[in-house]
Amino acid sequence: MKSMSSLPISVNCCPVCDSQAGSPHIVKEMMLGIGDEFLYWECTECGCLSLTNIPERMDTYYPDSYYSLKPRVPKLTRKLRDGIYLSRFSMLVNWRNRSDLDVIRRVGLTREMRLLDVGCGSGSLLSDLRELGYDAHGVDPFVPGDVKDRFGVKVICGSLNDVTGKYDVILFRHSLEHMSIDMLGKAAEHLAADGTCVVCIPLLGWAWKSYSNHWAQLDAPRHFFLHSRKSFTMLANKSGFRVEQVVYDSNEFQFWASESYQQGIPLNQIATPSWRQRRRMRKLAASLNSQEQGDTAQFYLRLNRREGSDL
Repeated sequence: MKSMSSLPISVNCCPVCDSQAGSPHIVKEMMLGIGDEFLYWECTECGCLSLTNIPERMDTYYPDSYYSLKPRVPKLTRKLRDGIYLSRFSMLVNWRNRSDLDVIRRVGLTREMRLLDVGCGSGSLLSDLRELGYDAHGVDPFVPGDVKDRFGVKVICGSLNDVTGKYDVILFRHSLEHMSIDMLGKAAEHLAADGTCVVCIPLLGWAWKSYSNHWAQLDAPRHFFLHSRKSFTMLANKSGFRVEQVVYDSNEFQFWASESYQQGIPLNQIATPSWRQRRRMRKLAASLNSQEQGDTAQFYLRLNRREGSDL
C-alpha cells in the first residue's frame, strides 16, 4: 500500500480552468479493498477534483471480475421487456426502472441512427439494443479483445482514437471519468452535426460535502476526474459542445456505500441493505435530485454551431 508520505503534493494547474488554487484530498481505493492511497486536487475556481498521478498499470484496478467487464447472455424475456420499455407502451414496465434505457428514450434513438457507447465494458446495453435491431456499437480499452455477437463485432478493444466515422448518438455512461481530459473533445470529432452526446457522470454535491474522501463515487484511482456542474459545463464548452439538458439521477448507492467506506468496509464486503432501507434511501436520493444535489447526473450535449459552418 502506498502511504500518504510517498504521495506528491504539488499540482501545476486545474486541467479544466487552469487555476492554480486548490486543496489536496487523500482517497483510498475501496471498491476492491486494495487500500492504496491517492491524491486528488480540488480546484477552488471550478470545483473539479482531479487525480494527480495516474498509476502506470491501471489494469491492476480492472480485474476480470470488474462489473462492466462481465458478459451478459441475451434472454428472450429481457428482449421483450426492453422492447416494451422503448415503445409507446412503456408504462407497462416503468416499475422496473432502467436509467440506461431512459437515456435511449430521451435521445429518441431510432433504428436508422448510429450509436456509439464509449467505455462500455462487455457491452450489456449494446446487447439489448442490437437484439432489438438498433445499429449500436461500443469501444472499451479493458476488454480482452474485440467482443462479438451474432451480428458481428459489438465492442472494439481500444479507445476513441481507434474509432472511425460519425455517430448520431455517443454515450459515456459512467465512463468519461475513467478517461483522459481530452476524450470529450475527441467525441465531438465523431458526432454527427445534429447528433447528441450523453455523458452520465458522478457529480459533486451533497454526498461529496457530507462524506468527503469517503464518498463512494470517488472510486480512486479509476476515476481520474470528478466534476462539479460548473467544471463539467466548462469542459463541455472547451470541447466544442453546449449543454442542453441536465438530469439528476442519483440513487441509494451514495448513502449505503459511502457510510460503509466511513467504517473502513470495502465494497466487496458490504452487506446489501434491506428492501426497506433501500426504499427509504431512494426517497432521500429523489429529494436530492429534485434539489439538483444528487451525486450523479446525465448531461445532454449538442455541438456548438460556428459562424460560416454547417454545424
